[in-house]
Amino acid sequence: MRVLLITKNFPPVSCGVGDYASRLARELAAAGNSVTVLTEPADAPRQLSFGLREQSLRGWRDLQPAIEAVAAFAPDHVQLEYSGYAWGRWGFAWWLNALLFGLRRRRIPVHAGLHELAISMRQHPLRTPVALAQWLHVALILAAVKSAAVNMRSRVASLERLFPWWREKIRYRPNSSNIPVVPFAETERAGFRRERGVAPGELVVATFGLFHPAKNYEALIQAVALLRSSNPPRLWMLGNFAAASPDYVARLKLAAQAAGIQEAVWWSGRLEAAEMSRALQASDVFVLPQPDGHLTRSGAFMAAAAHGLPVVAVRQPGGRDQAEFTHGEHVWFAEQSTAAALAAGIRRLAGDPAVAARMGRNLQELYAARFDWPITAAAFRRADALLPDSGEGQPSVERGAVAAVTDPGGTRT
Repeated sequence: MRVLLITKNFPPVSCGVGDYASRLARELAAAGNSVTVLTEPADAPRQLSFGLREQSLRGWRDLQPAIEAVAAFAPDHVQLEYSGYAWGRWGFAWWLNALLFGLRRRRIPVHAGLHELAISMRQHPLRTPVALAQWLHVALILAAVKSAAVNMRSRVASLERLFPWWREKIRYRPNSSNIPVVPFAETERAGFRRERGVAPGELVVATFGLFHPAKNYEALIQAVALLRSSNPPRLWMLGNFAAASPDYVARLKLAAQAAGIQEAVWWSGRLEAAEMSRALQASDVFVLPQPDGHLTRSGAFMAAAAHGLPVVAVRQPGGRDQAEFTHGEHVWFAEQSTAAALAAGIRRLAGDPAVAARMGRNLQELYAARFDWPITAAAFRRADALLPDSGEGQPSVERGAVAAVTDPGGTRT
């Protein structure tokens, strides 16, 4: 199959959606497909195992050249990996809608992976006009594409409620990990920890991401500070700060200094995927402090799951987007994104290594069964015909209404 992936950002540009598109392209190419990525030019060279077409994708003057580029490729499948703020500073770009309708007029069907929808008017009432424009933008995307995959069950429900006439197009596709697991012997793990000042028996708490203020990393810093009096842990802040607000990163470092833990924190900066895999495997407990508790859209959480780490995350009110995960079996859910609640979860896992190890294994097995790239790639192949999922272990993309799910152990959640 000739596959063309369209993404605004792509490595080496720091972007979670771009990283996802890169990993998806590699998986599809490894499966024998002819894959080409259409993306913006980058300043650094790209070494890829698939095709690449660099082209300006910035506005109306790029519309016709982009349509011609897609048509010239003669693809069997066009996949748009989309996040609104990558395409426009306000989270929408009308010329992208024109591009999709232009391809539709050429009888070139496009499928979309919607990594984000519109901002919440309830949470941002002063930005209601922006939210309405974003929703119109999303509606026009849905009108133009053959299928649209979203990474949260609540988003499936929202789109089905708002656009019931497009119900058959809307699919559930949780994210997979962008960090492949590399071999890492126990002696190498010990050396990795020792090089970073970790003493034998010392606990390493890790988090990973692009460090957006909404993730509430301040609560994690305070949680580690609370634990310093009993079993002082190390805190590894893993991820690339280049895409984060410099002011926010400075505030986090000041918070660590004020809490008296600055010497215990490793601010890794950008790491290559293999080095990030080693850092995750060298950690003991992974914490996802984001208050909304969204797991299936979080590449950081999926990376921890793929690496078999015990995870402390925040319980989501209602739990619709945590339906696949059981408290104490796959994830330890803190009731709130507060220092006290996160510290209690870390303390529980640190105090019982057997429980922590079992949770890590369970989460890793669940990831392999429901979220790993072979599951995503299999669902990708079914997308052209809009077929529902079939067979055990292949629920990664679902059509239509949100269904109840069953974990590998047979427990209905």
